[in-house]
Amino acid sequence: MATRSVAGLAALVQGLGVVVGEEEEEEAVLTGFATPDVLLHQPLAIYRAHLSRTLGRLVGCGLEQAYDAIQPASSAGNGDLDFVLPKLKLPDGTKLQDLAADVVKKFPRPHPLFLPPFKDGVHVRFFLSPESLTRILIPYILDRRGKYGKKALVEFSSPNLGQDFRTDHLRSTILGAFVANMYEAMGWHVVRINYLGDWGKQIGLLGLGWIKYGSDDVLAKHADPFRYIHGIAARIDAEGEGQGAATAAAADGCDDDDDGSDTDMFAERDATFKRLEDGEAQAVELWEKMRDISIAYYASTYARLGVAFDDYSGESLVCRNPEALARVEAVLRAEGIAEQRGDGSWVVDFAKHSPAAARLGVAVVRARDGTTTYFLRDVATVLDRLEDYSFDKMVYVVGEQDAHFRQVFETARLLGQGDVAGRLHHLSFTRGPAQWGGDARLLGDILDRCEEYVRRAAASTWPDDVPAHLRRTAVAGQVAISSLVVHELNIRNRSHTIGLDVELLTATDGETGPALQLAYARLRQTLSQLKAAAAAAAAKDPATGTSTGAAADYSSLWDAPWIELLRLLARFPNVATAAFDSLEPETILSYLFLVVDELSCCLDVVDDDESGETEEDAARQSVARARLYQATRQVLENGMRLLNITPAAR
Repeated sequence: MATRSVAGLAALVQGLGVVVGEEEEEEAVLTGFATPDVLLHQPLAIYRAHLSRTLGRLVGCGLEQAYDAIQPASSAGNGDLDFVLPKLKLPDGTKLQDLAADVVKKFPRPHPLFLPPFKDGVHVRFFLSPESLTRILIPYILDRRGKYGKKALVEFSSPNLGQDFRTDHLRSTILGAFVANMYEAMGWHVVRINYLGDWGKQIGLLGLGWIKYGSDDVLAKHADPFRYIHGIAARIDAEGEGQGAATAAAADGCDDDDDGSDTDMFAERDATFKRLEDGEAQAVELWEKMRDISIAYYASTYARLGVAFDDYSGESLVCRNPEALARVEAVLRAEGIAEQRGDGSWVVDFAKHSPAAARLGVAVVRARDGTTTYFLRDVATVLDRLEDYSFDKMVYVVGEQDAHFRQVFETARLLGQGDVAGRLHHLSFTRGPAQWGGDARLLGDILDRCEEYVRRAAASTWPDDVPAHLRRTAVAGQVAISSLVVHELNIRNRSHTIGLDVELLTATDGETGPALQLAYARLRQTLSQLKAAAAAAAAKDPATGTSTGAAADYSSLWDAPWIELLRLLARFPNVATAAFDSLEPETILSYLFLVVDELSCCLDVVDDDESGETEEDAARQSVARARLYQATRQVLENGMRLLNITPAAR
């Protein structure tokens, strides 16, 4: 696993005899140009980093300038890397062909990483040295095996800082976990991103709430800091709604875009957020504290769902980096993609760029008051993530907002990033009612309530044949999570009005989480009994007196219902592939319940006494069925884990 860390890569490169400056370290050389994530997933980035240092010094340009001018060769015959001199944007009059010849002449020989370069017009082309390829690339690939060369970013959940965890956040979390699991199962390296709503006027309102009602002393002593912050947010939100309603009632023909910013409270909100935007130390410190508390709460609560994120990103990442927004906006304007309207706003009118995109209407880049928009921030985020992660696929798991994402993807195409736009995918779903269960406002509350429903059902409505371990408090949490996942997947594409269905959540029959866990528990119980029966009836070696084990009588499985279960198990890889292609979890869910139904038919069979059947015959049948049920257990576990459901332990 030498190549799974930047330090390991640096050691490999140094082992080839690459020499860096006296005051430099190999790790710093590598990370000076590419992020660790890029280095650990793109081996050519190692070579680009070193080549840019050498070429920058030969040409006399900035090292980053040289790095940007190096790109993978277009074909194998043109080398491995291509130094494109026009990309350097050197002063007018520079004779690029002469410069290319000079680079070829002065490039150090021998070089541990490169063969001698050759000139091709205004290009200088490089082949990687055979020794470096064998010593770097082979372990690089073998360390990653099935995950070499494929990276997917999955953005999901994305709650707002200090605000309610709505039903759409819950559904995004459950569906996003499935998507990430599917990509991993298909051999991709997956980065799970939680894009927090941590910027904007609602953050100004939260800051104002803290100024009015917050206390550092109370926060430090509070058992649940996030709940304290959420309470402040709810209180100031209620005040804002009340003042907004009063303002609307008093207004005569209020502008649709007017959010009440001229009222005292909203003016204070905007002023509070402006201090944060301006980088005022006290405002930034408060914002960072709120963000850290929120992330700590969510990380621990997501763990109950079996979900962990690699990156807690957010709108702030782009908004606090104005250069990123400026770069995108400059290109949009320079290329004539964005235009200014009479009211001062900047927009992209898609109909003017492509007849096929006319249906996308108009997207606002900057509002008439000069503020950036969600649209511009999302476009900039795509390009930032491409630079940071060099992804092959990025999936947004966001309720509805189809038009918005189509606008973002089309804008990437207009920016000349058609290949990148083809890697972007929006997976939508209906949002459902605002609050799960009517009034559960935090993720922890949703999970607690779900466990409570399951415990009540276990004590009152579940049949007597439900295994005792499924009723235990320690296991109720696992059953509750599976109940919640199946419940939400069953209703995610139905009407907006459908919310919590307690019967669907807790029933032990039908397509429910408890029914799935019950079938799994019954399977494990039967498997244990069969193994014990086979062991007890196994033949004894006359010489030693020890068990020799019974051979499996697979012919006992040739008839229904066992052969039908086997036929169904054979379909699982195809079902998983279909689910991956469509990113529809219902494909897996429906299949699992087909397996459960067929399994029940097998487990319900009561063997008739057959004359002439010996204990050894019975043992051989038991071994065959045990192996069938082992295979069934494996398929059920694989399918459940794709849905992010943990089989309930005993």
